[in-house]
Amino acid sequence: MNNWEKSNLDLATAPEITMEEENGNITVLIKHDYYSSDSDHGRIILASFLDSLSECGNNISKVILIDSAVRLLNDVSFAIKIEKLFSLAKNTFICEESITYFDIDYVSHSNIIVCPASDIFMELLDAGSLITIE
Repeated sequence: MNNWEKSNLDLATAPEITMEEENGNITVLIKHDYYSSDSDHGRIILASFLDSLSECGNNISKVILIDSAVRLLNDVSFAIKIEKLFSLAKNTFICEESITYFDIDYVSHSNIIVCPASDIFMELLDAGSLITIE
């Protein structure tokens, strides 16, 4: 990284690394059904992250699943972790295009909203504190 890049790096423009709570609400964006790399190790790390997030209690306002993260809905090894996270969130948004692309069958819940990617983008713009798991 050259000096110009270092001096112009503004971490405030990267909300996914901001872990501070704004008004006690956290939005969790999950992009994949693994963490970092598509491997058994990546799935173990994701499971650990989901367990940790479940300890946040009522601080989770939204959970958003996009891309291959929607496969977690049909993954029996993640079912309990995902259900617990969904139950803590005020709302859960699932990307309609991802559901279609990955051909996911899911059971609707009262706080789960399946919506187009454009609506999810608007939810992300509205997110105070964003944790991205990718």
